[in-house]
Amino acid sequence: MKDRKILEKYDRALEQYKKEILPSFWNTLQNQRRPFQPFLDKLFEFYLFCSYLADTLFANKEEKYPSLQILYVKACLALLGIHNCLRYGLVTEGAILLRSLFEAYLNVKLILEKDTEERLKLYYDFRYVEQWNNLLANKKLLKNGKITQDAFDEKFTSAQTKDIEENYLLVKSNYNQKQPYHWAWKIFSDEIKGNPSVRFISNKLDLILDYVQVYTSLSIAVHNSPNLLNLVSTGNRITLNPNFSDSIYHDGCLALFYLSELIEDIVHYLELAEAKEISTYLSALTLSAHDEYKGTS
Repeated sequence: MKDRKILEKYDRALEQYKKEILPSFWNTLQNQRRPFQPFLDKLFEFYLFCSYLADTLFANKEEKYPSLQILYVKACLALLGIHNCLRYGLVTEGAILLRSLFEAYLNVKLILEKDTEERLKLYYDFRYVEQWNNLLANKKLLKNGKITQDAFDEKFTSAQTKDIEENYLLVKSNYNQKQPYHWAWKIFSDEIKGNPSVRFISNKLDLILDYVQVYTSLSIAVHNSPNLLNLVSTGNRITLNPNFSDSIYHDGCLALFYLSELIEDIVHYLELAEAKEISTYLSALTLSAHDEYKGTS
């Protein structure tokens, strides 16, 4: 009875709040978005071109290890996510996806730098290590009484457990035995004791400037830093209002730059006959988006 009264109380409060807010909410959102709409349209057009490439040229290119396809899909969907976030003024949330896109860009750079066949396999086989880590984590939960045997068995059948263990044994020598948390450990095992960090890899690829100016700054959004207060407050008041600012242009242009270069690297590696044409079109799409940005400044 008490819970029912609580539910009714806040149902009434929410209904009243909706009556006060919603009539102007969508109009305000559209009005604030309007100056950015041409730029946002360019982001979406870029994503559509990525989808076109995936459905046509890439679809007919079979690879022994689909590592590049995985990273391509991850990066392109990150762009779509960034577009959708920026469309609703969710700049901080878009920054999280931009960071993910940068990681995909960095992985592609590392794979294609040299010894590409070996690195493609290292990246692809790491899925067996991740499955093994997940199995061990669930076994620990079972041992500590955090999950039941039935819950464990539902997630890991005997056949699945056997496959995970066998696959892991086949590849484990290529990864850090004590801390198997990074696919590229073997590449740098003679240089460092532990797993390579994003900073370490960025430095190796001469991308330390990108790491400091882009990746590190975006970590504020990812790790819930108190510096987020500048992005979620108006004066002394916390607000859930969308944030339409020049950060939309900044983050969108960065996303297009990294994704464009990632795609160019992949199409040249795959030796697609249309590689030069694709590069030309990517440059035109990126430039047109940047022109929208410059046209507002």
